Amino acid sequence: MKKSGLICLNLIFLILLSACISTRVVKSVFSPSDFNEINSKGAFKVHLKDGGLYVLKSWKTNTSGDTVTGYGKLYNYRRELLGERVDVGSKAIIPFLIPKSSITLIETAKLEGNSGNLAAISIAGVPFSVMSVYCLANPKACFGSCPTFYALKNNRWVLMAEGFSSSISPSFEKRDIDMLYRVDDAQSDFRLKLTNEALETHVIRYVDLLLFPKSGGDQVFATDEGEFFRTGAVVPPQKCISEEGDFRNEVTAMDGLERYTPTDPKNLARREELVLTFDNNDIAGKGLIIGARQTLLTTYLFYQEMAYTGNQYGAMVSELENGNDYLKKRIEKLWDKLGGIEVFIKSGNTWQKIDEIREMGPIASDVHLVKLPSVQDKEITLKIRLTKGLWRIDLLGLAPIIGKESPVRIMPDMVLKEDSLDNQALGQLTGGISPLVTLPGDRYELRYNLPDNCSYQFFIDTKGYYLEWMRDNWLEEENMKKAAVALYFPGLFMRKAAAGYKKVEPQMEKVFWESRYVKP
Repeated sequence: MKKSGLICLNLIFLILLSACISTRVVKSVFSPSDFNEINSKGAFKVHLKDGGLYVLKSWKTNTSGDTVTGYGKLYNYRRELLGERVDVGSKAIIPFLIPKSSITLIETAKLEGNSGNLAAISIAGVPFSVMSVYCLANPKACFGSCPTFYALKNNRWVLMAEGFSSSISPSFEKRDIDMLYRVDDAQSDFRLKLTNEALETHVIRYVDLLLFPKSGGDQVFATDEGEFFRTGAVVPPQKCISEEGDFRNEVTAMDGLERYTPTDPKNLARREELVLTFDNNDIAGKGLIIGARQTLLTTYLFYQEMAYTGNQYGAMVSELENGNDYLKKRIEKLWDKLGGIEVFIKSGNTWQKIDEIREMGPIASDVHLVKLPSVQDKEITLKIRLTKGLWRIDLLGLAPIIGKESPVRIMPDMVLKEDSLDNQALGQLTGGISPLVTLPGDRYELRYNLPDNCSYQFFIDTKGYYLEWMRDNWLEEENMKKAAVALYFPGLFMRKAAAGYKKVEPQMEKVFWESRYVKP
């Protein structure tokens, strides 16, 4: 197999299985005007857009953050040595000068300081010793999150949403819309907490608030395409049938009582079907409301594939940032093995596929609207097809669609970090030249001024990406042949991974939440 093919095949899970996971890390933060040389165990690897690689024993950035300097070795894309520069102390040896614009990412063994602007392209390996007791017991179930958002509910901070869960690198940066379900009324200002609770670098372009005036018992829901519709009251199904029987009680309200089944013991990609029946009251325009989040299946698989790729992880992310159409096609085929929540409607004796919800993330349930076509039958019968053990469904209901809505968009007008005003972060989230970059443990409070002193329903609209950090104990599992199976034989991979996952599946959720190290 060619080296380029080997690099490509191991990128796949970095795209597909992007559950964000974390353990504790100790760090110091320096402002861009006060760079210190970052200490590290082991070499720094600086990946270039042309495929080249610097392996540096030490490096630092200039005060403007646009150049990396260091001593070490330079290799071309074939990993042939092109040159070496050694730090000889007092003797004048010019170090390598590497423009930031030529870099795809930087790998380190341990990141102890913030390299300012370069933090956005750094992947740090985290020593096994900093993992919590729970993570030591089950390192592929450690708590984590993408950018995590809290809002006030019953005057308490409650976890409400996670941002752009599938955006694992700059080339996969995307927008994400999340409903803030049943938050407290806010008349003049709204507060939101943003945290980085994972071993990741988060790069956030904006966190805007989307407002819809309340009107009686109506609600506004969003489709996966980012369109908004006002609906009437949500009505629960008359019947909910699955392999295990009736599950109606679990899905009649957004209350944390979720419908969930374990994965298949022999095939993690095995699908199951749920059949829902609703009364048809002949009101034109209806939507299926689905509240759901993923289980920790993607978390486990993502970690396992990262472990298999091991020391090649950084090279693969760099390859991704250099672009590869073939790789993207393979990614889509692999993702299809797990898939989303497919929705079908019965018309006569046939089933018609309407939509598929694919939003990823195990932290917080989001609520989606699927527009339904009109049917003439006395009952509306829907079928939901999904991978067994991949989804926790909290709400299923039918609502009449009143009409399409457009939100009022507002940006934060104040940002606090550790209870102090952070005008730089405010500028970064409101159209600044550079985005907001956060590291593990960072917490911000975002405040928004609301117009007109009305009661509103709230959504957040975020955009950005993140980079997952490698854990050094995973390197012991490096096995490129096993990593290759995920790309070329995804069905086989799902079958081979089943036995290992079934051993830890009963404890995954418990370990995940108990290993949390950043408290809201």
